[in-house]
Amino acid sequence: MRSRIRAFVVAAVLAGGGILGGCLDQDSPSALNGLEKQISDNNQKGYQKIEEGAYEDALPFLNKAIEYVYKLDPELKDLKREVERSELIDSPFNNISWAYNELGDYAKGLDYIEKSLLILPNTDVEYVNKGNALNGLRRNEEALASYKQAVALNSRSESAIYGMGLVSYEEGDYEEALAQFKKYLELVPSDTDAAEMVIDSLLALDRDEKAVKFADSFFKKYEDSYEGYMIKGYLLEETAEFEETERFYKQAGEKFPDLPEAQLKLGELYYDNGDYDTAADHFNRLLNKFPDEPEVYTWLIWTSSAQGDLDQAEAVYAKSPDAAEIHNAMGNAYLDQGLYLESLPYFERAIKLDPADETGYIYKLKALDWGKRYYRCVEFGQKLADLAFSHPDIPWYIGQCQLELENYEEAIPYFEQAVHLNPEDCESLAQIAYAYLLLEDDAKAKEYSNRALKIYDEDSTALYVQSSLEEKQEPLGGRVRQFFLDNYLYRKSGDQLEQALEKLKQPGLSVEQIGRTINNAKLADDRFTFAIYGDAYDQMTAARDDNITYKEKGNTYYFAFDSFTETTDDQFIQLLDRIPNPEDKTLVLDLRGNGGGLSYSANAMLDVLLPDLVTSTIIYQDGYTSSYYSDASHTGFKKIYIFVDENTASAAELLTLGLKTYLNNVTVVGRDTFGKGVGQVVFEDKRNRIIVYVVNHYWNVKQNNIMNAHIKPDIYVKGNKLDDFMRAVK
Repeated sequence: MRSRIRAFVVAAVLAGGGILGGCLDQDSPSALNGLEKQISDNNQKGYQKIEEGAYEDALPFLNKAIEYVYKLDPELKDLKREVERSELIDSPFNNISWAYNELGDYAKGLDYIEKSLLILPNTDVEYVNKGNALNGLRRNEEALASYKQAVALNSRSESAIYGMGLVSYEEGDYEEALAQFKKYLELVPSDTDAAEMVIDSLLALDRDEKAVKFADSFFKKYEDSYEGYMIKGYLLEETAEFEETERFYKQAGEKFPDLPEAQLKLGELYYDNGDYDTAADHFNRLLNKFPDEPEVYTWLIWTSSAQGDLDQAEAVYAKSPDAAEIHNAMGNAYLDQGLYLESLPYFERAIKLDPADETGYIYKLKALDWGKRYYRCVEFGQKLADLAFSHPDIPWYIGQCQLELENYEEAIPYFEQAVHLNPEDCESLAQIAYAYLLLEDDAKAKEYSNRALKIYDEDSTALYVQSSLEEKQEPLGGRVRQFFLDNYLYRKSGDQLEQALEKLKQPGLSVEQIGRTINNAKLADDRFTFAIYGDAYDQMTAARDDNITYKEKGNTYYFAFDSFTETTDDQFIQLLDRIPNPEDKTLVLDLRGNGGGLSYSANAMLDVLLPDLVTSTIIYQDGYTSSYYSDASHTGFKKIYIFVDENTASAAELLTLGLKTYLNNVTVVGRDTFGKGVGQVVFEDKRNRIIVYVVNHYWNVKQNNIMNAHIKPDIYVKGNKLDDFMRAVK
């Protein structure tokens, strides 16, 4: 899983440009006719909102201006060719493109600016807005061409020159980027963003000494303003030792005692260096000095979270202003403690306050993913379908949740979108390859795994895909044989197992022959290793996504499980989240006749019902062990009843023992369970319609395994009717 928002450089929205709009050929606004005046008034109001940074508020005015444009000139509604019109007619399209770019909706920004460019004459401002939209969509080559067109119209177009530098940097052409940013600084000498990009370009070119000289020169030029200190500090953070940078930021703080930005840098340095106690002391002093500065609260919450002190983070949050960055920081503090569901309200508040900031969306999706709320993650992602985002983590998390739900075809477009936003995203390419592997589209799986490995040749997912593709070249019988030998828990002495599986080496075996060989090779009393194929396979795969019975009556919520498949836990969690105020409710888990299934699925259910602890430990054939953990975030109930019988086994016993061991409100009802503390691993070939379940591990809960020992109920029930069991529920 992704432990943080991935390191991905998203270009800040470049400075766009607006056109206030002329007045046709008249001398004053009063000379405009009714429709023209409506266009002018609404365009000016929208323009003003953009200037104020209220981009969402600008849209209604600009849309209204465009409506009046179409009323005045209906031909423009479906415009496909260039026409000449006045600036008054053209400017609303340019301005709404500018607004959408600022909001990060680059697709809409591009749509409107392309129409604006069909209305002649064109200006450099329009080509800058088109370049910004294309840059936001990661269509860098086209963006560069558009910026060049802007420069052709106006050689001093600052935004176009900056855009050319940014695109060149993103494409790895650091020499060209350096030239463009220097040219930009000739026009806007004090721009710190461009100065930082000059430093980045020089460092990327391994010209550290020149970067130092540039920073020193900038500092001397602006040493009486904080901008000079900002650039010098930026260079020191990249190249100098900690002590030198610390001394410099102390000097900056003394120089600008009343400037929050100057005071914050020292605390940020301590935080980045892992000295959280010193950082906390520094930020607390600043809080007394700048009680209305949101960034101070944000850093204090981040620092408290890094110290593992959630109570302190909450105390800071309680007295903080209502700002999106603060809500995101507080939500992240809950994430750090494994309280995934508890973090969601903070991210939702951040999104409401600042819908243009992608951070809240990313954190909310991450919380849903990490909290195993895959259905909710997908539902939230679908609500974002009409929005355009620039950060690849947004589609990545949606794709990942689709993948967890085994919606492989639905997952692929999201990972493709992530790759579109970041072509170097080998992780997304590998996930696409994995999805195609599971869909048995081997050609696509090979294509995307090759692309991933070309970027990073040690990507584990891509390597797994390639290894699986190589194995698939072997005959089906040989693959099943090797899988069985590698995993079967009850290896027979000597060569007996290999001899029993010898027939699988023969080419051209039918799935029936393979299935019979497996059944003959396993131990006679091993009821949990078996093969399903042909019509039985079709029936099983059709039913395995619907193996839960759910009922509710009053304050009692009843779940019955036939088995534990790949999606049992997801279905359970989806239904569980619909229960209001679970702490006041009774949960009934009916595991009668449940012979088990996948230990992973049972552990995932334990995860959502238990606090932060080790749910179980898995012991493999070779003696190696691994553990499953539950996170702090969990759903608690007033009472839990578990129905069991003599056919409750394996993963069903794991779920029962896990809840009974760690919770004091669990009552087991029924009869002694089967007593089979083992779990399975699965081999599946969809194309040949066969699935093989192989017992491959023991499990224990808190060092307790019920192998041949059974789980004994708290309340015994003789009958088999549900009513007989429900009488025990109080």
